[in-house]
Amino acid sequence: MAPKRKADSSSSDGSASKKRKVIIKRSQKGETPTNIGRLLGLSRSTVATIIKDKEHIMEHVKGSAPMKVTVITKQRSGLIIEMERLLVLWLEEQNERRIPVSLLVIQEKAKRLFEALKEEKGEGSESEEFVASRGWFMRFKARANYLNLKV
Repeated sequence: MAPKRKADSSSSDGSASKKRKVIIKRSQKGETPTNIGRLLGLSRSTVATIIKDKEHIMEHVKGSAPMKVTVITKQRSGLIIEMERLLVLWLEEQNERRIPVSLLVIQEKAKRLFEALKEEKGEGSESEEFVASRGWFMRFKARANYLNLKV
């Protein structure tokens, strides 16, 4: 009796669905499951099962997002970008002086910088709002590459 084949654990879901699509296309061209299995290194019964479930597989493939999907992100206002740039400079200065900073200190500094920039810009920027929340701080740390910042 021949030994059973081990499942290839290195393949990801993307390559598995790609392989299934190839099997379905080859079967539609008229190739036999035995020939397809030999070419792709699969057993005949595995290929036959994939061919039998082709409607379900193709429905799943259509439902998944293609690799060339455009991701839409929210654009942040110029004041917030400028404030975060100034905050990074301030944090680096505090780090050089070895002055410890806390989350509350960073949030207060961010609010003060934003208000100062808002007053400096004048008209048109009064409607902009900024809340120095914990969520903003976590995203700011990621954007500024302060992933190991101790707060």
